[in-house]
Amino acid sequence: MVRATDQGPSGGQGRTPTQQPRDVIEIETPELIPALPGAEVGLVRQSVAAATYAVTVTQAGEWEPRVGSIVLPRATSIDGFTSGWGLEYQPVTLPVDEPAELAVTTGRSTQGAVPWLAIETEAGVYVVTLHWSGNWRIASTPVDDGVRIDVALHPDGQRIILADTETFTLPEVSVAWGETRASTSAALAQHLSEQVPAGPPLLTEWNHWWPYEDAEISEDVFLANASVAADLGLEVALLDAGWFGRPEADSQWFAERGDWHKVNAARFPHGLAWLADQTRALGIEFGIWIEAEAIGARASIAGERPEVVATDTAGSSLGYVCLGSPAGQAHVFAGVSGLIETTRARWIKWDFNLDPGAGCTRDDHGHGSEDGLLRHYLGLYDVLDRLRAAYPETVLEACSSGGLRIDAGLAAHVDALFLSDPDWTEHHLTCLWGAAQLLPPRQLLHWPQSEWRGEHRFQKVDYSGTLITAAQFDTKMRAALLHRFGVSVRLTEMRPELLRRLRDHVGSYRSVIRPLVETGVLVPLTEQPLREEKGWRQPAYQLTADDRHLVAGFRLHPTGGWEPVRPVGLDPMATYAVDVLEDGQLRRAERRTGKDLAEAGLVATAGTSILWLLSRAE
Repeated sequence: MVRATDQGPSGGQGRTPTQQPRDVIEIETPELIPALPGAEVGLVRQSVAAATYAVTVTQAGEWEPRVGSIVLPRATSIDGFTSGWGLEYQPVTLPVDEPAELAVTTGRSTQGAVPWLAIETEAGVYVVTLHWSGNWRIASTPVDDGVRIDVALHPDGQRIILADTETFTLPEVSVAWGETRASTSAALAQHLSEQVPAGPPLLTEWNHWWPYEDAEISEDVFLANASVAADLGLEVALLDAGWFGRPEADSQWFAERGDWHKVNAARFPHGLAWLADQTRALGIEFGIWIEAEAIGARASIAGERPEVVATDTAGSSLGYVCLGSPAGQAHVFAGVSGLIETTRARWIKWDFNLDPGAGCTRDDHGHGSEDGLLRHYLGLYDVLDRLRAAYPETVLEACSSGGLRIDAGLAAHVDALFLSDPDWTEHHLTCLWGAAQLLPPRQLLHWPQSEWRGEHRFQKVDYSGTLITAAQFDTKMRAALLHRFGVSVRLTEMRPELLRRLRDHVGSYRSVIRPLVETGVLVPLTEQPLREEKGWRQPAYQLTADDRHLVAGFRLHPTGGWEPVRPVGLDPMATYAVDVLEDGQLRRAERRTGKDLAEAGLVATAGTSILWLLSRAE
């Protein structure tokens, strides 16, 4: 038996999370039963309320990549998320009285659904996730007095082919348990935070992308914004897509991907090394975007290095470098490391904007026709690990058309994962609610609402004019302060009052919030808000590290007056200092006991957002 300390609120779908949970429950540690004959299960890592397992296949032959099963008590609800561009972390409920599944066959782990499932039972709540970035399947089947959860890689492009004496270890599976969905998910996020070293500092960034894209960016525009970013206290200016390819002002980034050895001299006539040096001279570090795996339609690299190109059964290019091949791995490592060496970049944003499907089928890459995707992702993990070892002070951020490749597998090899391309506040809080149930906040990144050039019915915002109020601006910024922080706006055109407020937010993030993000866990305190004015309209979150708790409350349209926000995990007998974080300052509000805070809650009196800091009083 394992004793699990409950650290979170009731957060299951369809319930109002206002009751304080019991302190301790007892629950049997779930076991993973291997699916393939002769396979062996190993316990990779265990914490108080979570465990990670790995299954090793030992018998020669060709196998479907089935990992194993976990048998749990009878389910009362089974919940997960579907996922797509701009629709990440859309809640879905599976039936409990018939077989059901979530699966992905696009070649990207969250292009379709999220490899995560919450199973609520009368004995407690369990959360299961697969550590894999490619195709997968998680299924539930009712059995006598319980439910069986089957975890597998989808066979498309991922079959296991072993010769005599060979073995293969499948991607890991993690399971967490507790009394509520929120506490169980928090246990999983805390557990997964231990699978990878803390890495470089949680630097704050300005990124050029949404307000300029590749149409308006130039070295002058970049440096002008970098100068303002440095004055605001941001720590990295990141050059996104548009810096590479043909030396033409109107060249389009998507078609040029892969030609990382070429710099667009029309936009950056002095080159990247000069630009990076000029950026640092302004008092801010330099970062850069690359879609290292991709090969665009106009990229010359496809003709120059045909041996690295992934192809389908007809021999046509799939648009990416096959990392199942040693040549492909060497090519990608050289491209990224060369970029870091040239610019001394402190931040690499690694994007991936395509669906590889079942992957490469070439027979000269070191893999077979039926395991190309499997070998690609194992190669990707290896390249990322080599880069982390070679450049330990450089942040590696994973992005994939926003949030379409976010999983515990990739999280073990990067520092941060980008949640979604759109970032208007309601959408951001929807994604944050879901992502916090899988990963720790130090691995999450999403910008406050960006200034887009393109059309999007919810995304438009103008920080240069007078239409946006200071309170509206503060709410947008506060929503993105609960994890890694960055912005993508026209800093050189921002209204002076808003620039001052942004400086305050950056300062309070660096001095007060970032230390909590570095080691803490983020727990939703309410049901999930949903896009288009649906779901819970007063979402709240709690960022906890040791005995300090940042509680964030938001009011989304349409909503009434403030409802109480009840923090969790407090010592009922202790006294807490309650401070309000605003205008870059902590303002003492009151002192209250943990019992009173949990029962009566915190109540704002005005505005659409608020940040409280709770600290145990001496």
